[in-house]
This record gives sequence, C-alpha cells and structure tokens, in this order.
Amino acid sequence: MQLLIELAVSGTLAGIKIGIAALGFALIFYATKEMHFAFGVISVAAAYVCYWTVSGLGGGAASIALGIVTAFAFAMLLSIGIHKFVYLRLRSVMPVVMSSLGISLLVENIVQMIGSPDTQILIYDDLIRVVDIGPVHLRMLEIWLVIFFILITVGIDIFMNLTRIGQGFAATIEDAEMAELVGIRTARMRVGAYCAGAALGAFSGLAMLVDTGLRPAQGFILLLYALIITIMGRGNLRAVAIWAVLFGVLRSLWSWKLPTEFQELAMFALMMSYLIGRDAWDRYQRNRLLPLPTTPDLRRDAVVGA
Repeated sequence: MQLLIELAVSGTLAGIKIGIAALGFALIFYATKEMHFAFGVISVAAAYVCYWTVSGLGGGAASIALGIVTAFAFAMLLSIGIHKFVYLRLRSVMPVVMSSLGISLLVENIVQMIGSPDTQILIYDDLIRVVDIGPVHLRMLEIWLVIFFILITVGIDIFMNLTRIGQGFAATIEDAEMAELVGIRTARMRVGAYCAGAALGAFSGLAMLVDTGLRPAQGFILLLYALIITIMGRGNLRAVAIWAVLFGVLRSLWSWKLPTEFQELAMFALMMSYLIGRDAWDRYQRNRLLPLPTTPDLRRDAVVGA
C-alpha cells in the first residue's frame, strides 16, 4: 500500500508538470486552431535563455529575476511573431504544420549550437528541500508547482466564466466567425492566447530546468504530451487539467504491477481507445433521428395538403 501511495503521488506530480504545458498549448490551439508545433522547443529555449542569463550574471537574486523575465519575454514575443508573420500569412493547415515543424527544428539546433546537447540544471537548496507530509516526501519545488497549478486552473476557469474578456475568449474558442460578427475582436483574443500559452510553456520549461535538468531535445517530448492531453480535452480547458493529472497517475500506476518498457505505449493506446470510443458515441448520438413517417402517413399528409 505504501508503494501504491507513492506511485499515485509521483504520478499526480508528473501530471501537474505536464498539465502546465498542456494548458498553455490548449489555450493557443483552442483559440487559433493553429498546430503550433514549435511550442515545446520554444518553452525549452526560454528556459535556456534564463539559464544563460543567470550563469552569465553570477547567479544572484537579481540575475534570477532578470533571467525569469527574459525567459517569459522571449517565449511570448517569439510566439506572437511566429503567429503574426508566419501562420497568418499561410492561411491553411498543412503549410502551418510544416512551417511550425521547420521552426521547431531551427530553434532546437540554434539552442544546441549556442549551448550544448548535455543536460543543464540550476540547483537551489530552498527548492530541493524535502518536506514530510505524513507518509509522503515532497520537495518544496513540487509543493509550489501544485499550488501554482491549482491557482492557474481555477484562475482560468474564473476568467472565462466571470469576466467579459474571458467570455469573449470563450466565444472565440467556440466559434470565431460568430464571435467576430457580434463584435468580439478575435485577432486580439488570439494574440492574448499566444501570450498566455507561451508564458505557461516558459514556466514549464523553467520548472524542468530546476527539477530534473534540461536538454534541447526535450521540447519534442513536452509538445507530444501537451498535444495528446489537448486533444483529450476536446475544447474544454477544465478537462485538459483533469486529463493531465489522470495521465500522470495512470502512467505511474502502470509500473506497479506491469513492465515499465510498455508504459508509454499503454498510455497512448488507452487514450486512443478513449478518443475512438468517444467519437463513435458522438456519431451515434448525432445519427439518432426520429423515425420517418410510413408510406400511408405520407399519402394522408399529401391529401390533407391538397
């Protein structure tokens, strides 16, 4: 039972770490319908910008603050620039996908050339200090990540349901053309989505930099998990947060009794099964039509109409 509790807790923490990035990618995709495949590598590159800034300035409190600000600014400005000057000019799905993949490879190689393919990590004693909560051992970094995840999830929910701008953003996600007709400035909503999504992605990259270390190639894995969870959310940001935690827990619990080499394959298979089953159920619901009138009824209606 102790092992099961530890696996559930570690899975929840892993899901929360993935969930922060997934919420960022979902904000962008739901609002713009653009496959921003450069999301993962930009998040990682932003963390590298912070690492280079902190290392270059000596690692003091001022350099840490400047590094964090620089990382967020880099991620947001680069993401908005790609959206405005690349994606909007292409205006179709496949060119956007191909260009985003090309940008992803370009940014990853630039980061690798400036830095190195080796793992880079920032270590702070206050964040790696272990706190005992009953039978569970958590680092302060993980406690802060849990608090931030809860705050950002609740904050997004309140923003989209109780504020005028948030309701406009929700309308843009639901139907951008209809939102435009009723006076909502959807172009600004899309830029806002890129700002918020890129900021969450940068935060996820910074968390990895302090938690386990960072390599340039990790952007693809981050993108893959965020993309899958975004698809599972089906346009609902609240569902994205829930699925992220479930993904982490199920992935961790798999190793309790089953071989870990099939862990990733099993998770993807479960999610694909859910998506296929959900789509089949939705088609069944749409195809449930009222029974057509019989031939005598049609003749009777024709006579009455005459």
